[in-house]
Amino acid sequence: MELQSHSDQLRAKNLALWNEMQAHAFVEDIKNDSLAKNVFHNYLRYEHLFVETAITIFGYALVKAPDLGRKRWLSGVLHALSTEQIPYFEAVFDALDVRPVSDLDTLPARVVAFNSGMLEIAANGSYHDVVVAMMCAEWMYAEWCQAAARTHIADPNVRAWVLLHTDIAFLNQAAWLKNEIDTLPAAEFDFGRANEIFSKALSLEIGFHSAAYE
Repeated sequence: MELQSHSDQLRAKNLALWNEMQAHAFVEDIKNDSLAKNVFHNYLRYEHLFVETAITIFGYALVKAPDLGRKRWLSGVLHALSTEQIPYFEAVFDALDVRPVSDLDTLPARVVAFNSGMLEIAANGSYHDVVVAMMCAEWMYAEWCQAAARTHIADPNVRAWVLLHTDIAFLNQAAWLKNEIDTLPAAEFDFGRANEIFSKALSLEIGFHSAAYE
């Protein structure tokens, strides 16, 4: 019997949360082509804020990475976030007349919790702690976006967001993060710690996506 990879063990342990996120109202509304415009606009504003946070998170990973090869890969991740994802938001905000979050905004508690919770893992955790958290987020997105991409999505801006997470660059990034965990020798893999982070990241993601409906 083939042994499960470390990442598959983490997903299996948290399957209820994983499935809850994969079947979240936000995901189902996109797949059913019924996502309300105000929900999408809320989501864009909150997700743009998190992409800025993700730049800091991957910055922590780069600083904590154990060798040059990993640092070079993470430099590429930071470049993509800055030059591909941030410009997407700038363009879609202009197209939809949506303004980004400002310092004066009162944000939903679950948006604040998501940003601060993920940032805390990166600031206080090890290199592999950061990788587990972002692996969870990107693997989760890759799975539901690949499913959603097979459905009819009339809104070109929603479809563009989905396809951004199904292109080869994003899928390769999610696979790289998984490989970083799966290639850890068993003696060096702290399943209890990784499971705590994986579970926390999933719970934060569920709350974050729910906040778009508030």
